[in-house]
Amino acid sequence: MKLDETEIKILTHLQKEGRLSRRVLAERIEVSTPTISSKIEKLENMGIIRGFSVEIDHGKMGLQKYYFKVKAQERTEEEMREVFEGSELFRKMEKLEGSGYLITLFINDFNQLDMATEYIEEKDGLSIEEVWRTQDEETKVPKIPLDENVSLDIACYYCGKPIEGEPEKWKKDGKEHYFCCSSCKGLYEEKYERLQKRKKEMKEER
Repeated sequence: MKLDETEIKILTHLQKEGRLSRRVLAERIEVSTPTISSKIEKLENMGIIRGFSVEIDHGKMGLQKYYFKVKAQERTEEEMREVFEGSELFRKMEKLEGSGYLITLFINDFNQLDMATEYIEEKDGLSIEEVWRTQDEETKVPKIPLDENVSLDIACYYCGKPIEGEPEKWKKDGKEHYFCCSSCKGLYEEKYERLQKRKKEMKEER
């Protein structure tokens, strides 16, 4: 699954100002307010937006968290921050003992990992000592890079498997559910109807 242009713009604006009204968002993105409402509802249903101010789950966005251990010769901490403020991929920098720094970044493919590596190696006095990926549960990210290449990691509402391509959708009780195939959608609908029928029977028995 992919985000469309409007959804990317919504998330980009909300990361900067989580309390923007839907009317203001519509004006800034140049679409209708109902379109904004529909898109936000979709992003909430998929679990990408998890509250306001916006908490974006980087895992559902297909982003992986990486650490770079970097050695910096003859650079102050302030100079190091200036180096990494120039890249959208980098999220955090921590000073280690001696001349070392721990750099945190979020990426969605190996091309971006190569870009980050090249970005560091091109800087005078910087050398990469170690790179590793973490599987920790951190989800509250102040700002993550968004573009048309972001791939969504959304699970089927019925079988729990990752959805590839466009999902099957089913809206019920004001909430949109997403399925990996028409079979899962049909099975869930049948299960839902059975549960509703059973609730009705139990209510009548009382």
